[in-house]
Amino acid sequence: MAMETEYARVVDRIVLSGGLSETSRLSEWERSLAMHYDIGDELQFAIHLCLEEAVSNIIRHGYAPDTAKPVTIRFTRPREEQLVFTVEDFGPPFNPLLEPEMPLLDKGGELAIGGRGIRLLRAFAHTLEHEPTAVGNRLYIGFTVSRTQVEQP
Repeated sequence: MAMETEYARVVDRIVLSGGLSETSRLSEWERSLAMHYDIGDELQFAIHLCLEEAVSNIIRHGYAPDTAKPVTIRFTRPREEQLVFTVEDFGPPFNPLLEPEMPLLDKGGELAIGGRGIRLLRAFAHTLEHEPTAVGNRLYIGFTVSRTQVEQP
């Protein structure tokens, strides 16, 4: 697909073993990227939120319990103002872009369980694209950097 070649220039990547305990490694990797590329706090927060939601949902819902299948995240910069994180998994086909928006509240007026991860991805990522692979899923999570989102010296 065009997405694959458009985002092919990998700058960095991390492979997580598929356990929820790996999210601490993910956070460290994100902080390292933010420091290296001078990503401001607001954008760093959005990146962290989206990646943690995507990875934890893959592990919780896409993988069977006690499965050690990896989740690979590639970081690319197709253009200077664009950051793209490609999340690849070995779970069953699942396109979060096709899922309906879940209500925030249940019938009793309480916060509804489920659907918040997809809602957060849609709210915080600037672009989202999905494609199935022969063995799982590939989710592109894109962010556009503005001058206000880059730390100023």
